[in-house]
Amino acid sequence: MIAMSQALVIGNGAYAPNLKLACPPNDATEVGRTLGELGFQVTLGINLSFETTLAQIEKFVALVNEPTTTVSLLYYSGHGLQIDDQNYMVPIDFDQFAEQKIAQLVSVQSIVEKMTSKTAVRIVLLDACRNNTDARVFVGGKGIKVGKEILIDNQPIPATGLASMQAATNTFIAFAAAPGQVAYDGSPGDLLSPFSASFVRYLDAVDLPISNLTSRIRQDVLNHTDGNQRTWDQSSLMAPFYFNPGSLLLFTGNLMALVGLFLSLIPYSLILAWPNRTWPWLMIASALPMISLGILLFGAQTVYSRLRGRFEGDSNAPHTIVEHLRTAAQKGLLGGYLGSSAASLLLSLLYYRGWDWPTEPFGALLLEITIATALTACLLGALGLFFARASIGWSGFYVTDDRSPRRMVIGATCGGALAGVIAAPLITMYFGKIHDRPEMTPGLLLPGSILGASIIIFSIVNFDFERLSARRVRTSAGAAVAALALGGVAACIVFGPLYMFGVVDAVKLYLEINANNLLGLASGGAVYGLPVGVVLGVVIGSAIVLTEKWSRKPVLE
Repeated sequence: MIAMSQALVIGNGAYAPNLKLACPPNDATEVGRTLGELGFQVTLGINLSFETTLAQIEKFVALVNEPTTTVSLLYYSGHGLQIDDQNYMVPIDFDQFAEQKIAQLVSVQSIVEKMTSKTAVRIVLLDACRNNTDARVFVGGKGIKVGKEILIDNQPIPATGLASMQAATNTFIAFAAAPGQVAYDGSPGDLLSPFSASFVRYLDAVDLPISNLTSRIRQDVLNHTDGNQRTWDQSSLMAPFYFNPGSLLLFTGNLMALVGLFLSLIPYSLILAWPNRTWPWLMIASALPMISLGILLFGAQTVYSRLRGRFEGDSNAPHTIVEHLRTAAQKGLLGGYLGSSAASLLLSLLYYRGWDWPTEPFGALLLEITIATALTACLLGALGLFFARASIGWSGFYVTDDRSPRRMVIGATCGGALAGVIAAPLITMYFGKIHDRPEMTPGLLLPGSILGASIIIFSIVNFDFERLSARRVRTSAGAAVAALALGGVAACIVFGPLYMFGVVDAVKLYLEINANNLLGLASGGAVYGLPVGVVLGVVIGSAIVLTEKWSRKPVLE
């Protein structure tokens, strides 16, 4: 069956040595792959000659003319020219010394006219007219006029770039650079051009109108090129167009907050039904759904604000430690809290099963473990994400550019260890003084802790107010499962020697001796929390690395 959305994606970079471009083949590959994930049937062409380009266009137009096609899209990355106010794509076999140069070029307008004949919505994206001096003069010669004066903001400038195009009804046209300006091919080492990198970055944002998407791209490109390249778009769309349409409740962060709200009602309902409940218990239990509701409302406000066009600064990975800390805290604290709602239920059930003669109702135990799990999860999330990208130098903390798997796992492990040292003493001081319950031994808690950590990291990684797709959920779930397996290996490596050399038994004995000594419980808890935090940090770091690798999206943006 022919897809409802068709895309022709072309990237030309293998020109003559003095005209060669590095990014366009990568641009087209990434754009084509992302469009395919969003349901487009993609006709992809890399480094096309003149004849091959015509063949690809013919194939694309045939698909566009199918009755089932409703959206057609043309994306081109490579050299482009305007000649007498008409824009042309330059095939890689263009001969600058030939007599009839214009006959070797491909008219963009002719493709758009063929797209216009059938489809309801047409989108044209031109990442062309690159900043290559030779490319801007190599078409000079008899019968070809290159450039004329045009106005931008009422200021005349030479038209060295592409010309503006007339948009037929329900057509959206976006240029990587404003009319008369050139588009950069990326800084040395960049795989994608500034325009295409930003386009791929935001393409899968849920319910983001294309006009807002290109506004974000414009800001990104301006920041990336130090204000030297300004994107341009023109539209005759009769209604907003969305590459990834959804609904408010399907935004990942909001969906998770909604699930967390329902889960947080479980301990509240059990405490409410407990005959021996007290007001402090009831107030604490009622705070849980209120926090989840607050996160849901925060997410709704954030989503609507961003969809209206609000955009704050450079959207690339955080450059300052304060920005990084704010991002890590938001994703780690909020995602960790929501994940703890499910993880605590699992932990409570596993622990309660080991209680032969329960002296307290399940609701009371669930509330206690929920609070303890939320504390641990929030610290693990915030500190794990923070140290995955942060390093310490002579001047203090800074955000490192090293995104290697080894570096990120070690950083997250350090964050997990710190979280364990902070959270475990508090938890031990509370639970350690209770003597009529089963011992909270590693053997009883660790399996549930690792599985709970996978739920929590899934929540942290996916806590996003804009992206939700079947592929994203699959890759994140797969990363969580794989991280769980790696966490099991790490647990054997860390706790095996501790059991073998009697360290675990020594800590247990120390806690028993100091059962009525808060300072002793805190110190014993810190010793116990360090290895547990290391294991959970490995789970978090592994999930971050695998999620970024499989989804090709950074966890921290």
